[in-house]
Amino acid sequence: MSDTINWIGSICSILGAAFAFHQASISKAAAKLSESIKKQLVNHRKTSELAELQALLKAAQNSFNKYGASNPSLLKGIDHNSDAQVVLEFINKLMAFRDYFSDHFDNAADKTYSEINTILVRFRLTSSTNTVSKLGAEILNSITSFSPNLQRELNTQKEKVE
Repeated sequence: MSDTINWIGSICSILGAAFAFHQASISKAAAKLSESIKKQLVNHRKTSELAELQALLKAAQNSFNKYGASNPSLLKGIDHNSDAQVVLEFINKLMAFRDYFSDHFDNAADKTYSEINTILVRFRLTSSTNTVSKLGAEILNSITSFSPNLQRELNTQKEKVE
């Protein structure tokens, strides 16, 4: 009788261990799935933020295209301060998302912000159409020069498949 009880106890212990092992493997798979979903959500947030920045960059480029292509005399009557406001929105958002654009030695967002902001201050203060045209073209060039950095980072985020 005692041997029978020992055998039944041993079998129950083995079955209990197998069940615990099975539950542990289910739990491990659920943890992996949870981590994958978390990475996808973070990546989606990053992609959304970069897409928002890209929309502001395009708006700034569209506002300043006239300065890059126009004869300064054709700019009479244009409210360059409203165009400056569009660029200001872009560079402020650029600074908010600056962490996306840093490498080991340099931060393209910091450099672009500083460059555009310096020109933008002079752009807003001037009333000479020749100076507005010249500074507007410089701002357009700076915005356009930053565009590949943004596109590269956006592509990197889109291509991440976790």
